[in-house]
Amino acid sequence: MNKLIQWKVMLVIQALISIVLAVLLIQLNVLPMMYIIMIIVLEILLGVGIFFLMRNAQKVRLIISHLISLVISMVLIVGCMVVSKGNNAIQGLTSDHTQTNRISLYVLEESSYQELDDLKNQSIEANINDEHMSDAIDALNKKVKLSIQGQEDYVRMSNDLYDQKTAGIYMNEAQSALFDEIHEDFHEKTRILYTYEITEKVEDFSKDVSVTQNAFNIFISGIDTTGPVSTVSRSDVNMIVTVNPQSKKILMTSIPRDYYVTLANKGKKDKLTHAGLAGVENSVKTLENFLNIDINYYARVNFTSLIQMVDALGGIEVYSDQDIPKLGIHEGINQMDGKKALSFSRERYSYKSGDNHRVQNQQKVLEAMLNKMMSPAIITNYSSILDHIDGCFETNMTSDEITSLIKMQLSDMSSWDIQQIQLQGHGAMLTGGAYMPGNRLYYMIPDEDSVSQCVAQIKEVQENH
Repeated sequence: MNKLIQWKVMLVIQALISIVLAVLLIQLNVLPMMYIIMIIVLEILLGVGIFFLMRNAQKVRLIISHLISLVISMVLIVGCMVVSKGNNAIQGLTSDHTQTNRISLYVLEESSYQELDDLKNQSIEANINDEHMSDAIDALNKKVKLSIQGQEDYVRMSNDLYDQKTAGIYMNEAQSALFDEIHEDFHEKTRILYTYEITEKVEDFSKDVSVTQNAFNIFISGIDTTGPVSTVSRSDVNMIVTVNPQSKKILMTSIPRDYYVTLANKGKKDKLTHAGLAGVENSVKTLENFLNIDINYYARVNFTSLIQMVDALGGIEVYSDQDIPKLGIHEGINQMDGKKALSFSRERYSYKSGDNHRVQNQQKVLEAMLNKMMSPAIITNYSSILDHIDGCFETNMTSDEITSLIKMQLSDMSSWDIQQIQLQGHGAMLTGGAYMPGNRLYYMIPDEDSVSQCVAQIKEVQENH
């Protein structure tokens, strides 16, 4: 212990921790070099100061200098941990180019089946044409022996379950969202007894640009599912965010989930939200074809989890254009925590325009979060944000592209001009959608003038330097 607390040893330990912190900061690649140099200079000054304080010091001064060095070393260690945590968080945001298919066995909520063994020798239905179903059935058969009947008709499958003609239905959770079109209470009347996950590699389809020099488009896909954010799912929130780093402009273009568009994988028209049933790449290609634009990146967001970030940011300020008493929201600026922000972004029944107004509210929540993230709050709430971002956000932007944007913002701390637009249309009941051709469903028919105007605004932001 005497050797350990010798002033030279203490100084060497402090110097080594200082070097580790400097290396981690450089690896993180978020801080501008000017800030890193300032931190390194401060570390050197502290080391030199402790050196002169310890050298030839008498007993009392030596004890004090040892304590100061110990405190400095502990602060540096905490700094190393925080920086390392930030690096891991950024790496966790970037997609590993996989997608997860969850094949689940649904039974009626009121049924007596509580465990898989309760279904032994019973008969269930499954969509055997699903490309992942063969593996899923093999996995299920290893758990319990039962009879599996093939069924391709979603309507008949759900009706058979409701009428108790089958003990359960085994299908991809993404496609189970179609049952909401048939039975609005499907997810309330059923429960999942078993789930088999299949994770598969997908190709990187990003169109990389220099994100600090060139304008780019990001497709924001908002899902509300259990499981990992990479889960194949219907896309309930669809937004294209156009970013021009030179003019400091951001344009958020929202497309209604029920928009009647040609799905890239089917070559037939259906709801835009159904494009997500074939993966996020299919949603991107569908919108690229529909709007005749390039989409460089995507970001998948689990909105239920992401709202936790509102609390991590210390809340946000959002403008509401009318009172919503049941949510405790008044006309004007509202201070919102995560729970209230989530309720506000989901509400549609309080508005005459329904889903159109809900889309506007979602844009307001996202804008408020962006503004908070680009303020000093990002520093004061740094650790809390990192704790909440894991698992609720995924993008095919690289970690270098993400850190380049953060570094650019920290360098100039510029304010951004954030604008919002929305594609318009009118509702109609139609039969013949790509996924459910025999069913009469609600769609939103695009307004061609609105589409043309929005595309023109996207291109204007891209070209405006």
